[in-house]
Amino acid sequence: MDSGAASGSSSRINRSSLERERRMRFRYLYSQLSSLLPPQPRKMSNHEVLEQATIYVNQLRKRVEELKQLKLQAEEECRGIRSGPSIISPVINITELDSTLEVNLITGLDGKFKLCDAIKILEEEGAEVVTVAANHNAVDRILYSIHCRAFSLRIGIATSRLQQRLKDLIS
Repeated sequence: MDSGAASGSSSRINRSSLERERRMRFRYLYSQLSSLLPPQPRKMSNHEVLEQATIYVNQLRKRVEELKQLKLQAEEECRGIRSGPSIISPVINITELDSTLEVNLITGLDGKFKLCDAIKILEEEGAEVVTVAANHNAVDRILYSIHCRAFSLRIGIATSRLQQRLKDLIS
């Protein structure tokens, strides 16, 4: 009978040890779960940790859905900007005052226009660039304002030729 009693106590010890390991494992898992939650003002019981985790996961799911909606709205707005009004006809306005010129260019955001090319044309036509300003409106256009003066007062600047070359550039 000693062998039967020994095996019974051995299985009891084995079950106790397994139960202790199981409790330790759950404690560890609860502490891991608790560390993932926002800071709490006090130590929580395991039951409270589970409740708070459930609430927090549901809040995160809701926030993910809100962010997905915002992303979709932003993508739609971007598509609307790209496909809609950004295809505008470029506009050139040249105002001549004595030996100075004010060149106003309005272009889209398609990236085809380079300001350095416009300045190069102005210089080739006998203009010295004094100031340049760029103004980007909120949606689809950039306004460039270029002030320049003639290199030589005697020769001046041929505005009709200049206007044609700038039109060719931005078209």
